[in-house]
Amino acid sequence: MIYNIKPIKTILVVMITFLIVACDTDGPTDPNDPKFDDITGQETVDDNDSNGEEVVIKANADVTLSVDATDGVDINPEIFGVNNDWRRVPQTTFTAFYELLENVNYELVRFPGGWESEFYDWDANRTPTWNSRPTLPGASMEDVKGKTNKYSVVIPTADAMNRVMNSTQWNRAMDALKVSAEKAIIKSNIGDGIVEIGNEWWLQRAGGVSRAQKLDKYVNIAMNLAEFINTKFPNRTFKLLINGDYTVPSEFTSMKDKFTKAYDQIDGVALHTYVGYQSSTHNMADLEQRIKDCANNFNPQKKYIYLSEWMPSRDYNDSALYMEAANIIPDIIQIYARAGADAGAYWPPVNTPVPGLGITNWNYSLIYPVGQIFADLSTDYKGKALKTSSNRFHLAAAQHSSETMVLYITGGNEESKKVAVKINGFTVSDIVSVERFVPNDYSETGKAAAYKTEVATAQISSDNEVFFDINKEGKYQIYKIVVRGD
Repeated sequence: MIYNIKPIKTILVVMITFLIVACDTDGPTDPNDPKFDDITGQETVDDNDSNGEEVVIKANADVTLSVDATDGVDINPEIFGVNNDWRRVPQTTFTAFYELLENVNYELVRFPGGWESEFYDWDANRTPTWNSRPTLPGASMEDVKGKTNKYSVVIPTADAMNRVMNSTQWNRAMDALKVSAEKAIIKSNIGDGIVEIGNEWWLQRAGGVSRAQKLDKYVNIAMNLAEFINTKFPNRTFKLLINGDYTVPSEFTSMKDKFTKAYDQIDGVALHTYVGYQSSTHNMADLEQRIKDCANNFNPQKKYIYLSEWMPSRDYNDSALYMEAANIIPDIIQIYARAGADAGAYWPPVNTPVPGLGITNWNYSLIYPVGQIFADLSTDYKGKALKTSSNRFHLAAAQHSSETMVLYITGGNEESKKVAVKINGFTVSDIVSVERFVPNDYSETGKAAAYKTEVATAQISSDNEVFFDINKEGKYQIYKIVVRGD
């Protein structure tokens, strides 16, 4: 059973009754009149005659963010996928784990997962040659298919990566990899899904060779497997992807140049976008362009993008944990959507390997802040991802329809400020709802506890801005605001 399910979203209609004891009956008594709003710091100016029929409202914001509703990119729902963890989610608890996935509104499961994929025996549901093999096996492909048809698979490469290229041992390993690939495709009944060739070739030992030699090995393995798969499955509809390091987009050009056969059989790229604000190598500022460059550099005509492992890494985010890490997720999702990503799979699903960044605890009884915000975004960040500008506070924006828009504003480790979101190309008529996600304990924002959801307030300025106070009660608040207009 999941004891901490994301609170049901409600729209609060606040009704305020004023008792007017005065002889001036022309004064404003409308409870929605901005003069009675409790947001601090706004300025109201009577812009008309003495009757005060129109009131000009100025935000007087400390920080202004912006949204351009004329620049939208379609959001692919499958970016909200999750990795399986074959090592830490035993077969005996997979049903409970799957219920957890449903509670966070997952759209895809990556199977078998990460490194276990390189050692997975598709007949035995075991990883006999893996040094990190668990005592209890994880879920089988049949277990997964019994619950869902939304999954991707990874086929192995390590056997050949560890051999001298074109040696007898290499050739034998390649034969074995082809057999494994065929079994994976048949047993998974992958249909229109995703088949990923290998897991992080650049981090494999590969016999202790240089990175350039690893790249040569991987390309040879990938193009031979692609040729084989095309022969065995000429009418396939699944996407076949190569794997690569997103921090070095130039390597995708090198891989393209080295593909001497079966180049057209590759449909795109699989990237592991571990990222953060405090990194020169994995920085958020370059993420969108790097994702696009990797796909374009390999094949500008076939650019399917699968972000098959990702998280806001502790090493790149000043050790952000739990609610601190959750504050980074909306910005990452905004970037993925704007980059045109087709699918994604978050890692880790279970908190054990990277405490503070898991979706759930070891027995799936608690959804941590990363999982909570993931679930909320998967539910409501839909439609088109709009172009935004951010600074110390970050903004993700999606337009559901011609009439509604959702804004996620993260406070992070910033002092309290009045924030205005300037909306261009969309005239806001009213605010539908304002939710505020806050740490379980403001004095310990990295606490291993679910965040709390509160109803909050925001206001519309005469300049078509939505403004509010963020981090007033404490740091690491996330505001979710739904507005209506045209």
